[in-house]
Amino acid sequence: MNIIDRLIYLNVFVFAWFIRRLPQRLATTVGAAVGRLLHRTLKKRRQIAIQNLHIAFADSLSDRERQQICQEHFVNVGKTAIELLRFPQLTHDNIWQNVSVDGKEHLLCALGQGRGAVVFIPHFGNWELLSLVFGALIPNRAKALAFPLKNRWLNALVWKYRERLSLKLIPRKQAVRETLRALENNCAVGFFADQDAGREGVSVDFFGKAVSAVRGPVTFALRTAAPLLFSLDIRQPDDRHYVYISPPIVLETGGDFEQDVQTNTARLMNCLENYIRQYPDQWLWLHDRWKTRPDLAWQMQRQKRHQGLSMTKI
Repeated sequence: MNIIDRLIYLNVFVFAWFIRRLPQRLATTVGAAVGRLLHRTLKKRRQIAIQNLHIAFADSLSDRERQQICQEHFVNVGKTAIELLRFPQLTHDNIWQNVSVDGKEHLLCALGQGRGAVVFIPHFGNWELLSLVFGALIPNRAKALAFPLKNRWLNALVWKYRERLSLKLIPRKQAVRETLRALENNCAVGFFADQDAGREGVSVDFFGKAVSAVRGPVTFALRTAAPLLFSLDIRQPDDRHYVYISPPIVLETGGDFEQDVQTNTARLMNCLENYIRQYPDQWLWLHDRWKTRPDLAWQMQRQKRHQGLSMTKI
């Protein structure tokens, strides 16, 4: 297996070297072609995407429209992958040639409170680009939670690309401790928190269907009083990128912590749903988002288990 992983890494490394020597427009065209190829060859992922689109848009879009969105989504994924491989070319200065930011003042205002900031980030547009954007906006004050890739050589390469402009990644195993430390040091911490969270997640509605959502962003914001923001990247028709950073979200609280987590997580997911309806091809449909079904008995057990526990058990 290590030999196969090493060969995959070497192929990606060489391909990335080649892609960085192409003009940007041509590289983007290659990315679109890669996406179309993936759409034809990744049958299982294509089926998951179509199934997700059916759950979300069965009542509003035809089969043909959902098929078209699925293909366009694969194209976006292909372009995103190629753009990731070109990250070593980006600097604190030239990144703004193809990226515009709306809401930098909201991020700075949040950090101005001195408690750090929690940023909910969905897999939307070129989500990978946000690691560089936040690193360039607030040098040495941006962190993000990340799941390591199974291929350790490829993981090291991708993490190096993501951390190019000063953002530092927090491994999953160190998530609680390092997130608390980052917030105490008045850093912004990004959570890619729009995917299935299994039985440990909080149950909320998403496109009218119950999903398990990551409780981390709202939990940290409630526990630490750090401002909570929403941010995403939207790919433009000319393949430039528009990055939106929301004002700090005023959290609704009612005295029941678990209910507060659910209420405010549902608000975040509703905000994401609104963007998906506007740009349906730009969200990551390849992920089995509705995989975990609500388990009320498990949720009650979890609530009892976590009552009275310290912050180290978030």
